Order: sequence, then structure tokens, then C-alpha cells
Amino acid sequence: MLTRPSPTSGLVERWWRPVAVGVAALVARALYWALVVPTYYALSDASHYQQIARNLAEGRGFAAPFPSPVLHATAFRPPLYPMLLGATYKVFGDDVATGRALSVVLGVAVAVLAYLLATRIAGPLAGLVAGGLVAVYPPLLANDTVTLTEPLSLVLLLGAFLALAGRRWVWAGVLVGLLVLTRASAQYLVVVVALWLLWQIGWRRALGFVGIAGLVVAPWIVRNEVQVGGPVLVTSNGFNYAASYSPPAQATAGFVDPVADPWFAEQGVTTDHEVVWQRQLQRIAIDNLKENPRLLGAVMKRNFLSYFELTPQKNDVAEYFDGRNKDFRAAGLPLFYVVSVLGLVGMGLRWREPLVALLLAVTAYFVLTSLVLVTAPRLRAPFDALCCIGVGLLVAWVVERRRARAPSAVPA
Repeated sequence: MLTRPSPTSGLVERWWRPVAVGVAALVARALYWALVVPTYYALSDASHYQQIARNLAEGRGFAAPFPSPVLHATAFRPPLYPMLLGATYKVFGDDVATGRALSVVLGVAVAVLAYLLATRIAGPLAGLVAGGLVAVYPPLLANDTVTLTEPLSLVLLLGAFLALAGRRWVWAGVLVGLLVLTRASAQYLVVVVALWLLWQIGWRRALGFVGIAGLVVAPWIVRNEVQVGGPVLVTSNGFNYAASYSPPAQATAGFVDPVADPWFAEQGVTTDHEVVWQRQLQRIAIDNLKENPRLLGAVMKRNFLSYFELTPQKNDVAEYFDGRNKDFRAAGLPLFYVVSVLGLVGMGLRWREPLVALLLAVTAYFVLTSLVLVTAPRLRAPFDALCCIGVGLLVAWVVERRRARAPSAVPA
């Protein structure tokens, strides 16, 4: 007598894998919090996000005392993460532990989304490997108990990939627009995705995607025109250019802080007006780069060595300011090298599949933006997450090939 599977058994079969990935991610982040970084102080970028979030929660608007020391309306940071953090503080209380807990929740979501995306591409085995690796991968764990934008940006990035996998270009436009409002380096990602959509589903939907992403970003740009003095997305671009390509940066062969370095004040650079300040810094960097075109190659070479941890000691200062544990980072470096190589191989083996081609293009995009400007290890988060997915694709590819080569059973 045949029995029909119960609805409950089907539900369990469908959901146990993503639930297991989510639980593993939660446990890993809880252990990392308790054992590796039990005490955390927001420094540098994290401190700035916290300042803006608290001002929002307390009704002072999107404001901060940076780069000018006077509290003022700012566009130095993209708005979405400080807004989410400020809303969390408003509801649950203004405490750094609240912000850390928000990052944990987002990090768990990233692991589950990685499972769903890899499963969509290559099946449940790829999903389990990708999601499980994201759940425990040291470079991603280090981002998920601090008050920085990386977990939120990965939620939006992987969500956009899933939307594109289902040809939901409207939702993809919304999510990529929100990603642009979260991560400054995503400013031109719209172009990459639009070209892929043009290739896959035609120019009308590609143009519609661009329009929707633009509509998501437009209110922030209008706000900046009114409150900051210019229709800009962020005012940190000039800071980043000058930090790498100004004469002081060239002289020291490293990163300089254009706010703290007295050379910039001596050139008449003022922080009184953010938009003017950004333009001054951009002009200094561009003019110096025109006079010294080889500087671009020197910066990219230096950043390449740091980005891929070939000179890991160069990242010590950035790791400290981003709240990472030096010993934990050192212990996890061998795994970083392995995952990076295997992940790129896994994506490369499936490059003819349209969605994997997009993964590779986006990986290249984020690597290039970091090599040209800033390479703090936390900014590598898109590369790290996509390489974890690539490892899942590689494992599934190997298993598929072995099954294909196995001799078929011959009935007696």
C-alpha cells in the first residue's frame, strides 16, 4: 500500500538545510563574540557610524562632527546603515552591544542567502558548502560583531543576485539602489548589472533596472543638495583619492589622513563645507596623478599585496581600527588563501553560466575598486563571500563529474 508523504515531512526536507546553516552561523558568531572579541570599542569608521546613528535616534538628523569638528548635516557616509543602526538604537536602546547584535543578525542572514544562491546555481550540496563556509569563515566572522556596514551590504548584494536569478529585475533595482546607499564602493555596480541584464533580457528591462535603482538613490541626492550643498552621493570620495594619490601619500608610499595631515591645511583645504572640501581633495589627487601617472600602478601594486594578504603586516593598523583580533586573524590566514583560490576556480569552471558570469564580474568590480583606492581587509567582504560561494560550486562540480564517470549499474 502506497503512502502519501505528509506536508510536514516535505516542509522539513525543504527547510532543514537553510535552518542548519543559520544556526551554525549564529553559534559561530556567538562564540566569536564571547571568546575572541568580548570587549569592543568603536573606533575610526565604526565610531563615525555610531555618532550618526545616535544623532538620528536622538532627533538631531543625519549629522556628525566630521570632517568639520562642528556638528553638521553630513554626507560623508552612505545613509542606509546609520539609519538602520539609529532605528535599532531608538527601539532597543543606545548601547554598542545592540549594534553588535544587529550585525550578528545580518551575518546570519548572509549565510542563509549564500546557501540559497549557491543552491539556485548548483544544487543543495553547493548550497550547504557555501552557506556552511560563510557561517564559519574567519574574515566574515570578524565583520559580524562590530558596527560596520559589511554585513548589511552583503545581505543586499546576495539578495540582488537571487532577484536576478529569478529575472526579478524590479527587485534587483531596489536592492542594488539600497546597496549603493550602503557601500560607497558600489556606486558604479549599477552599470555592471545593467550590462548583464542587457545581455540576458534586453535593453528595456536593463534600462528599467537603472531607472529603479536611480529612484531609490535620488531622495538621498536631493537631500544632499538641500542640506549639504551639492547633489552628491557621498563626500568621502575626495578623502579616499587624496589619501592614496596626494603628494603626502606619494611621499610616504602609504595611506594618509587628509583631515589630520597638516599639509592639506597649508594648501588652503578647508573642512567648513563638505562638498567644497571633497572637490578640493579630488583636484589635489587628480592633479598629482596627472603629473605622476606611474603613481596609479604603484598604488595598485601596494594595494594588491595588502588585499590578498601577501604583506599581511601592512593591514595591522586597519585591522586594529576595525575591531579585529590580531591573533585570530593570523590563525585564519591559511584558510583565506585556500578559500580564495578554490572559490575563484569554482566560479571559473562555471563561467559560461550567466549567473556565475555575473558573480565573476561583480567580484572583479569590487576587487578593482579596492585596488585603486583603499584595501582595508573588511572592505574585501564581497570578495570573501563570493569566494565561499565559489567553493560550494567547485565541490558540486567535482561531485557531478565523479558521478558522471562512475560506471552505471548493469541489471542481472
